[in-house]
Amino acid sequence: MNLYVTRHGETLWNVENRVQGITDIPLTEKGKNDAYQLQDLVKKINIDVVISSPLSRARETAKILVDSKLPINTDDRIKERDWGLNEGASIDSVDRWDCWDLILNTKLNNIECIQDFMYRVSSFIEDIKIRYKDKNVLVVTHSAVIRVIHYMLGTIPEDGDLSKIDIPNLRILEYHI
Repeated sequence: MNLYVTRHGETLWNVENRVQGITDIPLTEKGKNDAYQLQDLVKKINIDVVISSPLSRARETAKILVDSKLPINTDDRIKERDWGLNEGASIDSVDRWDCWDLILNTKLNNIECIQDFMYRVSSFIEDIKIRYKDKNVLVVTHSAVIRVIHYMLGTIPEDGDLSKIDIPNLRILEYHI
């Protein structure tokens, strides 16, 4: 399987540097336009299956990327991490190390603990590896989900800091499974 993973287009909370989580924030006009700019690249990949987070920012991005020519399957397991009471807060006000520490596994401020979140995403990956083993699969999701996928299919940093990888909007990461 060839797995192509991308983060949704820009939202207002991205611009404002705020924690989004499961709060359903729509794309900005720039987010939509940037997704249209990526259509040609996606066409060249010859996608067989599209799977999106059910949140509107991801679903709309997926629809734009494939020019509405493929059905958009949604899967709750690739919905963004629930950041609890941190949602809407400035990203700089959230202790990223505590939130991503596998050993600490915090639920502070009602955040979805990292071990549960990683289990949810790994369940999704294991499922699609079986279902779509000979396909080109495009997954449109969120930064935290992509971090987990990246480390699941690669390596976790020695210091355990899963927040290190930069996940910009609409950058396609490719994995051969």
